Amino acid sequence: MLGELDLATVILMQKCSYIVGLLSFIYLKMTNRGLRGPIPLAAGFASMAIGSTLAGYGEWGILSPALWRLGSVVFGIVGYALIWLGLKALSDGRSVDRRTVSLVCLISVLAMVVAQQVADNNAYRAALFNGCASLAYLAGASVLFARWRREPLLSRLALGGITGVSGLISLSVVKSVLFPDYATLNLVNAFFFIIMLNFAIALFVMMLVAERSERKLLVLANTDPLTGVKNRRFFFQTMPATPDPADAAMLLDIDHFKSINDRFGHAVGDSVLQEVAKRIGGSIRGGDVLARYGGEEFIIYLPGAGVRKACMIGERIRDAIAVTEVDCGGLRVGVTISIGVAATGEMRCDLQTLAEMADRALYRAKMEGRNCVREAQAA
Repeated sequence: MLGELDLATVILMQKCSYIVGLLSFIYLKMTNRGLRGPIPLAAGFASMAIGSTLAGYGEWGILSPALWRLGSVVFGIVGYALIWLGLKALSDGRSVDRRTVSLVCLISVLAMVVAQQVADNNAYRAALFNGCASLAYLAGASVLFARWRREPLLSRLALGGITGVSGLISLSVVKSVLFPDYATLNLVNAFFFIIMLNFAIALFVMMLVAERSERKLLVLANTDPLTGVKNRRFFFQTMPATPDPADAAMLLDIDHFKSINDRFGHAVGDSVLQEVAKRIGGSIRGGDVLARYGGEEFIIYLPGAGVRKACMIGERIRDAIAVTEVDCGGLRVGVTISIGVAATGEMRCDLQTLAEMADRALYRAKMEGRNCVREAQAA
C-alpha cells in the first residue's frame, strides 16, 4: 500500500500530523498556564507543517524549485530546533537557559548556511533535513531519559522511546539518501513511519502532562499541608494492614499545645508544629514512616524495630525536641513531647489495634508527667 503513494502525498499527510500536534500543544498550554514546553513544541510543529506544505506543493510542481527547496529545509531546521527546546523544557519543567538557546540558534544558523549551498541537490538536501531531525529527536530522547530517576513516569519512558525511534529513522534516511546501495528505508516508508510517530509524540506529551498532574494530586492528597509530612489517610492506606512481628508504632503528642496556641497565637502554634515535624523526621531511621495523626499528634511506623529499639528512637526524638527551644520569628518557645510505643511482638494484630496500643501508652506517658516515652503494657 505504501508503495502506491507518491512522495508528495505522503509529505502532505505528514503536514496533517504536525497540525494535530500543533493543536494538541496549544490546548495543553491553554489548560496548563504554567506548563513549560508546549509553546516551543507548538511553534516547532507549526514550522514543520509549513515546511511540509512547501515540500509537498514543490513535489507536485505548484511552487518554483528555488522557493520550496530552500524554504522547506529552513522551516525544517527551525522546526526541529524548536521541538528539541520544547522537549527539554517539558522534561526539565522549566524554561531552557539562554546559553542553551543560543547554542541551538547557532547550530540552526550554520545548518541554514549549509542549506543554501545544497538546496539544489536532492540527496544532500534530504540528508541535511533528516540529519537535523535525527539530532533533535535523539537529543530530545536523551533529556527525557536523563531525568527518568527523578521522575519515573511510564509516559516519560514511552515519549523518550518514541522520540529516539524517530531520530533513528531519520538517521536511517540520511544513510539511505547518501549511500543508496546500502539503503534500509525508502523515503515514502520513512515519512509514513514518521507520520505515525508524530501522532504518538503529541499523544504521549499529553499523557506525560496528565500523569504529572495525577501524581501531584496524589502527593497533595497524602501530604499534610502545614508540616509537609504524610497524613493520616496515607498512613492507614499505605502501611501494612497486618504488621509483621517486631514492627512497631509510635504515637507522639506535643505537651500543652493548647496553652501554646492560647498564649502566643495560632501562627506560633503552626511554627511549633512545623519545627517538631522537622526534628522528628531528622531523628528517625530511613525506612520509618512519619505522618501527622491529627492536631498536635504524630504517628510513626517503625518496621522491624521491636519495642526496645523503638523506645530508644523515641528517646532520641524526645531529646531532640526538648533540648532546644523553638524559634518562632524571634520568640523562643520551649516544647516537650510525650510518646507512646507499641510493637506487635509474637501477638499478631492489625494496624488499627497497634495504633490503639500506642495511644494507650501515650496516655500513660501523659499521666506520668509528660515529656517521656512509655511502652504499651501487655494486656
